[in-house]
Amino acid sequence: MKRTAVFSVHSCPLAALGGKETGGMNVYVREMSREMGRLGFQADVFTRSQNPHIARVVQIGRNARVIHLKAGPEKPLPKNELLPHLPEFIDGIKKFSAEEGVSYD
Repeated sequence: MKRTAVFSVHSCPLAALGGKETGGMNVYVREMSREMGRLGFQADVFTRSQNPHIARVVQIGRNARVIHLKAGPEKPLPKNELLPHLPEFIDGIKKFSAEEGVSYD
């Protein structure tokens, strides 16, 4: 099965619509990932954790899941404050991939 990594750094595809920094992109990433799963791809959506009480991995459809990674404070941040946390985000993807024994196409 082909594995695809999708990045949604500044906003989680599971976030409630209508909030700050949520809207069309959230819906697009979530639905695109679900459709990829239906087509037989494994779609892992990596997003920055904004709440330490949310599950690290959330299944959103067949072969599709959202992975919350700690990258900076686990709270909503403005987009312009995310850049310093990107190295931690990338390290989280690498660590998750190693722990799961998966690689992405």
